[in-house]
Amino acid sequence: MEKRAIALLAFVLLVFTVMPGFASAAQSTGFEKDFAKYLERVSNERGFTVTETDIEYSLSLYEDTLDNFETVEDLEAFLGEVIQKDGRNIRYLYEDYEISKEELGALLAENGETLDDYVFVDDLYQAVDFYLEARIVRDPDFDKNLEIRLQEVSKVRGFMVTREDVVASLARYEETLDNFKTIDRLFDFLGEIIKKDLSNLDYFTDVYDVNKDELLALMKENGLNINDYIFIDDLDQDINGFFEDMYLIDELSVLMEEYGVTMEEMDRLEAHFLSIFETMDDETLERVFNLAERMMAFEDFDTATELTPKEAAELLSIYKEFVSIFQLKVEFSLIQDGTEKPLSLTALFNMTELVNADLKISLYNLQGEFLADLIITGEMVDSESLHDTGQALSNGTEKPTAPPIKKTASSDTTAPATVKGGELPKTASNYGMGTLAGLLIISGGIFLFSKTRATSLEK
Repeated sequence: MEKRAIALLAFVLLVFTVMPGFASAAQSTGFEKDFAKYLERVSNERGFTVTETDIEYSLSLYEDTLDNFETVEDLEAFLGEVIQKDGRNIRYLYEDYEISKEELGALLAENGETLDDYVFVDDLYQAVDFYLEARIVRDPDFDKNLEIRLQEVSKVRGFMVTREDVVASLARYEETLDNFKTIDRLFDFLGEIIKKDLSNLDYFTDVYDVNKDELLALMKENGLNINDYIFIDDLDQDINGFFEDMYLIDELSVLMEEYGVTMEEMDRLEAHFLSIFETMDDETLERVFNLAERMMAFEDFDTATELTPKEAAELLSIYKEFVSIFQLKVEFSLIQDGTEKPLSLTALFNMTELVNADLKISLYNLQGEFLADLIITGEMVDSESLHDTGQALSNGTEKPTAPPIKKTASSDTTAPATVKGGELPKTASNYGMGTLAGLLIISGGIFLFSKTRATSLEK
């Protein structure tokens, strides 16, 4: 799995499953009511009845679904502006594509559609762009014009830019020269050229709050050379991960503070999991897969009394297998009135609440060397989070299948970074069971973060 994806996954695991105070239900209890009001509002603006099916269809254009949105506000922001019933807010479309209202109608009719088939401005823009592109006949002088344009690009960039350079850039987005019919369309897709004097690197100041010198220093630290890049978008794609990792580290630091974990302890935990990952063989990795599948089997429980003896034994077995794989020794204790009292695993498993006390989880390696203490003061997570963590651990060892997204003027909208979290823990939930689940999640998150670092070092 790509380094950035693993880092993000580790962050998601920690934030959205370990810290219920930061998490919310997948969709708020008022979602259906708010969604009904949204449909009514959209229908009034559009001039005809807009249904849930219409919304689902629009989301499907971006390979998304309604279930992935926690609030109607998020959904509304993603879908964007509604086409007004008098069409006044699509006048820019006529200007951008230099077509009239009648020509738009004819274009849609050619493809078996009418304007009433569209609810949102963004969807209409994408359709028009696609249909107009299909009309274009490939320039018979494409290759000749490409060589002419490459000479112009070379002057801007300050060194010779070749056809092979363009092919390599397109390959980033799983595109080829054959997919473009005109040179203008090709270079619109490739985007802004980095200038010879690097003056337009100021773009990154606005996006990442780094000046040109800081950007070049960051690239050098990570083995990148500005002279290997021709287009702003390609450079942006590569450096984005650096800032994601920096943000991840900051967020992890804040999050671990909530558990009373110091940076020194975090470093020890990371080093521990990194050493395991570096020596993990295929057989052990298969055990992780199997463990993930077993975690996912726990989809619906709240208290220990809801589990059968067989299920309770399975949960404990998962816990023991986990600490075995990741070579941990775990000790539990209760802290109350300044006094620390050891707590057995059985006693922890049967706990239902903490009253004026904190739960301390001490982690050691198998040599007895101290790694970290985690202090738990509030309720932990429920079974759905345990299930989601198993799924994430399972997915975390696979390579990403989605290709990089190339943003264009007509397709800037991408799927939102939503996380489908579990329900909030109930006040009567079994506390010890939630703690075991939380410990598995914390360890899994740190393991994935360590795997990120190992993958990074290999590159």
